[in-house]
Amino acid sequence: MKKRLVTIAAIVISFSLFYGCAGLEVCKTPKPVQSEYTVKSPAGPTIYVVRKAPSQYKPTKVVLLIPWVKSGSTLYNLPVEGYNLMDYLVSKGFVTYAVDHRSYGKSTKTEGLDVNADNCGKDMKAVADFIEAKENVDKVNVVGLSFGTVISLSLAANYPEEVERMVLMGLPYKTVNQKVKKVVAKLSHMAETGKTFIPSNPVSAKGLWYKYDEKVLNKFVEIVEKRNPKIPTGPFIDARDARHAKYVPMIKCPTLFMYGEYEVFVDLEDAMNCFKDCPAEKKAYMLVGNGSHGLVLEKTHDLVFRTIYGWLSD
Repeated sequence: MKKRLVTIAAIVISFSLFYGCAGLEVCKTPKPVQSEYTVKSPAGPTIYVVRKAPSQYKPTKVVLLIPWVKSGSTLYNLPVEGYNLMDYLVSKGFVTYAVDHRSYGKSTKTEGLDVNADNCGKDMKAVADFIEAKENVDKVNVVGLSFGTVISLSLAANYPEEVERMVLMGLPYKTVNQKVKKVVAKLSHMAETGKTFIPSNPVSAKGLWYKYDEKVLNKFVEIVEKRNPKIPTGPFIDARDARHAKYVPMIKCPTLFMYGEYEVFVDLEDAMNCFKDCPAEKKAYMLVGNGSHGLVLEKTHDLVFRTIYGWLSD
């Protein structure tokens, strides 16, 4: 028995030393290295790109994170422990990129009506080319939320050679949730009658979240009020007219559709129709319990993060 205990102890110590930990302490994940770039889009604007990568080992996957209409890259790079998707994926061996859309954050300001899925899709093509050259890869993985999903669709449909796998969180299809139809119609009308920018009012994001931590909302509001005091109304025309719906039957890459159980922007019956209309051979549909439309910043974000990692790691 004594000999057996000695053998087990030797194995444990060897395992610990092999992974570079002192004694039996848990290894800490190295802090990600952040760098910033600008990418000139053939469509006109210059797009701000933030990169985060592991500091001590070579990344295994590359992912492009495309944000929603309420903010730019802050959605995925919020400095609140446990809520930063970029940092989470870096800890799993990914190199991550997030963007500010045209007219957001540090990207070029354009006309509000120019902020739509097709124009932003062209911008993302330029960003994807930049990433592929920098990381020496042929394709990128793509993750989008809300408005980011319709841009992801445009990218994957028009430039299928750019996208390896895709995650779409809160993708509206041919309609929107009854709860927001009047708001979407109003904002679309404003866009078409000359009011192409409105105050971002980031605190209103909580209306798209089911359960959330106040510190997350407060930090989100603090940053977005400075980086994006105004947002374009152009994207709401996309939502009203479902101009992106034509791309769903063109998607061939492995695609994960994710929605919150308590969605307020997407009609979930319409979402299931979207899933059925997607011809991708590998596809999945996930309904996140106790979640809504802002999945990466809600209390269920940990489940969402793990699911994204799992899908992109396949």
